[in-house]
Amino acid sequence: MTQSPTTKLLAIGHERQRIPLEELLIHCPELTWNQVFSLVDDLSRHELIGLHRLGADYELRALS
Repeated sequence: MTQSPTTKLLAIGHERQRIPLEELLIHCPELTWNQVFSLVDDLSRHELIGLHRLGADYELRALS
């Protein structure tokens, strides 16, 4: 059984605790950049992950 993209992103976030957005894209080759960004944006707005700017880059952080 395959995971939904949302479940996969949350699992990666909780496993890694912190992961640069560009590195997250490497872990999700089946998704486009726009799909990953849209999911990250939605999860961040629902406070399921944190999204933090680091210079010119962004980092996803698990909140729990």
